[in-house]
Amino acid sequence: MKTGSSRPFRRPALIVVALFGALALVALAGCADSSPVAAPTSTLPEQVPSDAATAEVDIPEYETELDLTAEEEEAVDGALEAFVGYIATINRVFSSGGKDTKNIDAFASEKSLRALQESADDLTRENKYMAGEYDFYDVRIHEVNTASDSSQSESVAILFCSHDSERAVIEVGKSMPSQTEQSLTILQTATKHDDRWKISNQELWSKRCE
Repeated sequence: MKTGSSRPFRRPALIVVALFGALALVALAGCADSSPVAAPTSTLPEQVPSDAATAEVDIPEYETELDLTAEEEEAVDGALEAFVGYIATINRVFSSGGKDTKNIDAFASEKSLRALQESADDLTRENKYMAGEYDFYDVRIHEVNTASDSSQSESVAILFCSHDSERAVIEVGKSMPSQTEQSLTILQTATKHDDRWKISNQELWSKRCE
């Protein structure tokens, strides 16, 4: 298995402080077992403005079975920039209870953007927020399409693991509930729109890290 090295992506991009779990995967929120294992510790976090910082994106290390060409490696870099930015965005938006939606389309498009906005609206209406954090680890590049056919968009499929038990949708003012440890495998699809990569879809791959 080949491993991609971690390195800064040199094109400036908006970086936001992430303190939330991905309600763009609303269906996943109910996967964690709610059995108590520890005392509640988390409350609604202090918010940071969505334009608080502009910096280089640190592309996470990744593994792949693919023999990537130079063109494909460039596509992966762009897709991983969107991957990091999208997770930071959903953490910011939903830790605010759906109120902070500034630049919500910076790293999201198509199904992911619609799910992000709809979930933000639901949180605001129900006076809820996501306690905890939507994280990622064991990033793998599953598929790369640098289509020469102009009718098709370039795309990169990214598999990763996330600790589903470290986040929960709860009422504003309440603490993070105790949950049995559980991890999920999630598939994100990054698609190139003009010259910018964005996450166009996110779905559950497995109810365990694999």
